[in-house]
Amino acid sequence: MNSEMRRGVALALAILLVGATIGIAACSPAASPEPNYTEVPIGPTPWASGTTGQYGLHIDPSLLAKLPRSVAAQPLVEDGGIEGSAMDNADLAKTFDNYAAASVGQIADTDWVSVVIGHLRDQSTESDILPAWADQYAAGSCSQANGVASSSQGQVGDWQVFESVCSGGVSYDVYTLSLGSGLILSVFEGGANHWGRQLIEAIYF
Repeated sequence: MNSEMRRGVALALAILLVGATIGIAACSPAASPEPNYTEVPIGPTPWASGTTGQYGLHIDPSLLAKLPRSVAAQPLVEDGGIEGSAMDNADLAKTFDNYAAASVGQIADTDWVSVVIGHLRDQSTESDILPAWADQYAAGSCSQANGVASSSQGQVGDWQVFESVCSGGVSYDVYTLSLGSGLILSVFEGGANHWGRQLIEAIYF
């Protein structure tokens, strides 16, 4: 993957945080007044207790404990860049109260995976939000890979997932699933070894 493509895909991951909430905002509870907050830049390894953005979205690294610590012997590392963009997204904060992001490898690598996990503010809205979020997340992720080629629902390991395949020549796949208790996981992978699928297959509660 050349440097332009790498920058484009990284940008798409940030853009989808905005676009992914457009179609689901109507399903979300009304926004509460904006809280007082202290603006502190988030780093690649945020504080253990997390931090809260200006619209009330709390970055909660403990959510990542629901996921495997590694994929293909590579560590899953918290992604402060995606989390920082999420904290600045007012619509995302209407849907999720807690959120975290992580990745394995780099966009330019032969294989890599990026994940986001969020907890819904209102768990009763999950049946409406889940398919809408899956579609919008896939559209944002695939926007730098010639769009979504196909979408389907199926089984990965023990989990029912929404799966989309990007149109780009390289293998790019997107998965979204409910982990229960209001938790939604979305996974964007690149490469023939399907690290995203491996990660999902390794999730056990």
